[in-house]
Amino acid sequence: MTNNKESANRNINIRTGNYNESIEGDYIQGDLIHGSVIYVNKSLFQISDFLGRRASDVAKPSTQEEYRQRKVLLNKVKNYWIEGVLEKSLHTRVMIELGLEERLDAVEHLGIEELPDKSGQALPTGVGVTDVFNRMGEGRTLLILGEPGAGKTTTLLTLTKHLITRTEEDLSRPIPVVFNLSSWATKRENIADWLVQELNRQYKVSKSLGKTWIKEQQLLLTLDGLDEVKSEYREACVQALNQFMQKHGQTEIIVCSRIQDYKALSTRLQLQGAICVQSLTDEQINQYLNSAGNQLEALRTLLEKDTALQELAKSPLTLSVMTLAYKGKLVEDLPQIDSIEEHRRHLFNTYIETMFSRKEAKQKYPKEQTMRWLIWLAKRLSQTSQTMFLIEGLQPTWFQTKTQKILYRIGSFLIGGLFGGLIGALIGFIDQSKFVQLSLQIGLPIGGLSLLWQMTEIKTVETLKLWSWQEAKKLLINGLVVTLPLGLIVGLLNGKDLGLKVFLGVIYWLIAELILGLLGGLRGPEIERKTSPNQGISNSGRNALIIGGIGGLIGILIGLLSGKPNWVLLGLDFGLIFGLIFGGGKACIQHFTLRFILYSKGYIPKNYAHFLDYGTERIFLQTVGGGYIFVHRMLLEHFAQM
Repeated sequence: MTNNKESANRNINIRTGNYNESIEGDYIQGDLIHGSVIYVNKSLFQISDFLGRRASDVAKPSTQEEYRQRKVLLNKVKNYWIEGVLEKSLHTRVMIELGLEERLDAVEHLGIEELPDKSGQALPTGVGVTDVFNRMGEGRTLLILGEPGAGKTTTLLTLTKHLITRTEEDLSRPIPVVFNLSSWATKRENIADWLVQELNRQYKVSKSLGKTWIKEQQLLLTLDGLDEVKSEYREACVQALNQFMQKHGQTEIIVCSRIQDYKALSTRLQLQGAICVQSLTDEQINQYLNSAGNQLEALRTLLEKDTALQELAKSPLTLSVMTLAYKGKLVEDLPQIDSIEEHRRHLFNTYIETMFSRKEAKQKYPKEQTMRWLIWLAKRLSQTSQTMFLIEGLQPTWFQTKTQKILYRIGSFLIGGLFGGLIGALIGFIDQSKFVQLSLQIGLPIGGLSLLWQMTEIKTVETLKLWSWQEAKKLLINGLVVTLPLGLIVGLLNGKDLGLKVFLGVIYWLIAELILGLLGGLRGPEIERKTSPNQGISNSGRNALIIGGIGGLIGILIGLLSGKPNWVLLGLDFGLIFGLIFGGGKACIQHFTLRFILYSKGYIPKNYAHFLDYGTERIFLQTVGGGYIFVHRMLLEHFAQM
């Protein structure tokens, strides 16, 4: 650990040249005029080649394509979390040094019975999280604790920023990737599988590529929000993390949590070290407010006698919100309340009113309507244990009543049936009226029945890139449950006698399996370069057209091989509809049905992306790639309680 007498600037000679360390300290920064949320900025030791080098345990990319994919993911993390979240509120008019203390008692050290008692020991001035993390050596793991609003997430993101800079200089290093643990509670699978799902959902990394990166330990995991996992599953989440670290011992990990929620657990994380972000001191608060001049005179006066407000001001987040909500107010305008909770409620209500009155943002939606939609979104995120909201992430589990779920199933079934029937009828008209009825008999069951299978989750079809036999084989095997009975049903509806019905059913099943094999094979290792709101559904629609067209060609080919002209149209009918539905059309139909029901109930607007962008203009939300988060969990919790 750095000694207090140690110089803030050092020059060290190593094999690769001179290395210069400069310590600038840990700072909370905020802009009193524009009202930016306070954040933590740690500009500490410049990372050199000899700090954190892991030359032996990370496989270097062997091809230009591998380098490109690693660079795409690194750029996404940087754009989403550093430029999109951390640096959105970067203003340097006010700077307050943020203290850290070491908490080795918070983690379990396997194989070590006695450790130096450093619990609660403050780190020297100028020593920050980047310094602590780098000095741990290879395979480092760290826990960041703190009170609500103390700056844990921004501490995590500032460390991530330094790690990104290091990896940009050498792409063979582990890629820092930010995840929020709250979504783990949805399925409660092992951490490796959850990471693969989140890489795909949040960063549009194909599952095959994600599995490779996790297996080869090529990612540096920064995991926020352990305390945001539902309380009944939090203990299991810690156990799952410990199991993951035992199997992936070279993967470097940083975990972030509120201190009281972590203390309540009986199981401890098996990490190398832990630090706790300290609350602001009275002196720091006064310095911060004094720098604002007369604009916060009333707040300064009230703080001198209101102990409850003093306690709230120790949080960097709430102190920053105070500068927004109470700027220019008179003493008589401020609440005279003894309860901390009442103070917090009044503070965030005032903040919301202030954001609605901002002249910089045009009022695109009525205030009451905006509040209703934000409250509903916050409640659903809280109930489903999520922090980031993706429009394509809307699922049937967001419905609140059985009636809504029944309407969703019926609506999806009817729309799917009408969709398949319409396409079948159009194809039937190619041969005049003779095959219209047959085409309808093919289209209606394919469209309708296929929507009844696997209704619990909307699964998008987003990537059609490189061929992968492993992915194709997997989908072929899993698809038997759907394709065989569906092919037989359609065959039974169209044949004249039992033998022909069975034969047609086998033919339709063969067409379906070929389409699924093609669909699975085209989901090779790839990562989408760009991410936009609701990209999963738009990609699914595009891919449905591609797979539908190929499916139609497969159907025509099998029809031609049969030597019967009538079967060409039947093969086209089945192949086109099946390809459209399972190539991504099913997800589009389900998503449309779900959105229509929620919109008709008044829970969401018609253009969700447009509204969410409006929420970012009012500083209620922030964009993270194609997703959205509330500017702070405390604001999300406030909306959810309204």
